[in-house]
Amino acid sequence: MVAGAAAGTLALFLVPGCSFSFGGDLVVKKEEVAKQASAGLEKRVGRAPEDVTCEDDLKGKVGESVRCTLTDGGKQLGMTATVKSVDGKKVNMDFKVDDNAGAGSGASADPQPSDSAQPSDPAGADSGASGSVDKAEVARQGKAALAAQVGKQPDAFSCPEDLPAKVGATVRCQLADDDKQYGVTVTAESVVGGKVHMDFKVDETPGG
Repeated sequence: MVAGAAAGTLALFLVPGCSFSFGGDLVVKKEEVAKQASAGLEKRVGRAPEDVTCEDDLKGKVGESVRCTLTDGGKQLGMTATVKSVDGKKVNMDFKVDDNAGAGSGASADPQPSDSAQPSDPAGADSGASGSVDKAEVARQGKAALAAQVGKQPDAFSCPEDLPAKVGATVRCQLADDDKQYGVTVTAESVVGGKVHMDFKVDETPGG
């Protein structure tokens, strides 16, 4: 189900959203926020949730957020939409899905989104007999995750060592794009049936 996938492997994803201006103030209507969230989830898990609703319009200012509710398969998940950047009339949002079903708009506290997190890989990678994910496979999954995120793969993505198939294990990798080098922290988010689900967090500034 979309709800299960969102909670399990897609806790954070970025979607460029449209924006509207009223009286000089940049505002994304709540219907548009919900539409962008639904489209983002459809892209990540293969189909849209049954319904997404948001409480209020979202101000087009970095750091502004609004609570939404995702409904699918009889389950509800709370979600926070946050403005990550504003480019002219385009507001770029990220959507943080709550960890627990049923939170909805009544959650006691809004989750805090990571500044530059990338989506977890929904398919996972086989750990193999060695109990780790080969560094080449980690790099391949990283490139695929970034391609899904921004629409194109980086020029290069490399990791110096394998990723242990253990929850919380990390490895530092490097990506190159447009003649810039960025460090990437890869974390094993979960290990299920020999498959390691990874999260990729790109450093905010180049240099690695």
